Amino acid sequence: MSYTKTIGKAALALILGWSLPVYADGQPGQFDYYLLTLSWSPEHCAEVPSDKLQCDGGKQYGFVVHGLWPQYNKGYPDSCSTTPAVPETVVQEMLPIMPSEKLIQHEWEKHGTCSGEKVGEYFGLIKSAFQTIKIPDAFANPGRQVNTSAAQIRKQFKDSNPNVQMAVACKGEYLQEVRLCFDKAMHPKTCSSGVRDHCPASTVIMRPVN
Repeated sequence: MSYTKTIGKAALALILGWSLPVYADGQPGQFDYYLLTLSWSPEHCAEVPSDKLQCDGGKQYGFVVHGLWPQYNKGYPDSCSTTPAVPETVVQEMLPIMPSEKLIQHEWEKHGTCSGEKVGEYFGLIKSAFQTIKIPDAFANPGRQVNTSAAQIRKQFKDSNPNVQMAVACKGEYLQEVRLCFDKAMHPKTCSSGVRDHCPASTVIMRPVN
């Protein structure tokens, strides 16, 4: 997925498999839970090989952070306030797990402003949440293609993170990302009904890290 394109909300909902409405007039801090979304970097690089920051130089990214999204039990807030750009110091701190400067800025504007947190605190939450998730050994940095299923991905994540509640999203037969639900105190919680697997093929392919 290209993070530099402006995508209409209806189109974005279709791409991400969402059926929940967007509420652009949301109030900062007024939401029910967080959705931590981890992208499978090899899939992004297969689609956007020109992304040199993320895909060049043998960086060998596996799962990276797409975002931490405030959610309602039905729907989610969007772009809750206008704020200055993310400070460069914060951008540099986030690049090891969120390797796109434009994505970092986009995620703050679209989702972070709805969290009720200051910019540094919001990205601190992202770092902390990412560090609490143990990536299953089979998915840590596979050098070969992995053929699996959405159910097996969920099982392996739950085996490594017993309390995690999550869903798996694909683009066609290829793994795109996993989405994990947390309460506002960043404890794992049950996802709402709108957070569900979106993998139409019975076999899910994880491209190799290279």
